[in-house]
Amino acid sequence: MPRRHGNGRGWQRLALLLLSYWGGSLLSAQAQQLPDFNRLDSLTQALAAQYRWAALDSVGTAALRAGADYPALRRRLGQAALAREKPALALRHYGRALRENPLDTTARYGLALAYLDLNQSGAAARLAGRLPDSLRRPLHLMPFQAVTQVEAEAGGQYSRTVHRGDAGFFRLDVSSRLGSCLSLNQNVSYFGQTVELPDRRRPGGMLYPLRQVQYHALLAGQLAPRWRVLLGYNHLNSDLGLLVNRADNLGYASVAYARPYWTAQVGVYAGTLTDTARVQTDLRLAVYPFGNLRLYAYGRASVLRSNGRSYPHGVLGGGGRLHRHVWLEAYAGLGLTPVLAELDGTYVYNLLDPVRERGGANLLILLSRPLALRLSYGAEHRRDSVDGRYYSLNSLSTAITWTW
Repeated sequence: MPRRHGNGRGWQRLALLLLSYWGGSLLSAQAQQLPDFNRLDSLTQALAAQYRWAALDSVGTAALRAGADYPALRRRLGQAALAREKPALALRHYGRALRENPLDTTARYGLALAYLDLNQSGAAARLAGRLPDSLRRPLHLMPFQAVTQVEAEAGGQYSRTVHRGDAGFFRLDVSSRLGSCLSLNQNVSYFGQTVELPDRRRPGGMLYPLRQVQYHALLAGQLAPRWRVLLGYNHLNSDLGLLVNRADNLGYASVAYARPYWTAQVGVYAGTLTDTARVQTDLRLAVYPFGNLRLYAYGRASVLRSNGRSYPHGVLGGGGRLHRHVWLEAYAGLGLTPVLAELDGTYVYNLLDPVRERGGANLLILLSRPLALRLSYGAEHRRDSVDGRYYSLNSLSTAITWTW
């Protein structure tokens, strides 16, 4: 045992000596000649075997600057980037290795992992389509899966006005993978509230039980790792205590473009809500300054066209990781609008009272590999359609998600 320990320490001292020698020589090698391939390859392989990711990144980066670039080095640098929670950097290294050899299974697997770390499951599934099942199964990216995720959400609203009662909300969401490049999300939601509407026959108006049931379907197609198209459909059945229910339909289409440090998306909603034609145009941008989900910021600009008028609305938000399994996000929105569709049509605010300002916070907790919990709080400033006064509305909701 003492002899083995001495050999291990001797090997570590040798690796440190090689690292200090090559780390300095590689920086100046560009002005002289390329570093020795065999010695460089042995050193980076040894550093990877010892899980010394920072040292591997330092030596590998110096080698790239000196002109030494080959697939095995890129794969090791991609592995180091993933271990250091830098998936955007891993995309660059693994992507270069895969371009050099499209049959490189290790590079393809690492690239899929990097996309998953950036929460881009569509791109990951497309890349994993050419991996063997033995590798796709641990990534949970099989080409067909009837149920990939189920989410249940429940919440309530409290409004500070005598014309609106408290409200309740429930949503059940199911996601499926139809192929390596195609996924489907479906959800059903219910909203209930007691509201007061003006009535000329009696002072103070009448109370109506407002009920709204919504079905939403969203089909996502991954055209390429960077490009994605979304097609959505909303059917809303609204009841204001009348004998005849009102059925409304809304269509949605968008195109998204993703880069390691930012994503952009343009979308259009069009259809009929409350017997009125509505068209909403959205532009969304998300930024990941560190190339991971530790910190991010996003913004959305929306313009709703209704009854010959345009209603602009903007949202700014940001979030970050508080703990290994906990994320916190906050947002704020401004702009008077009577109707607003959000999150690719998952939520459609078919409001009696237009919203002017709003803000909120979401707390996401990863309980285990399949389970996640989300707690949400929102505050809104709405204009009462009965008397024109502004009032405050607060909401709380809880969602739990199962992922397969």
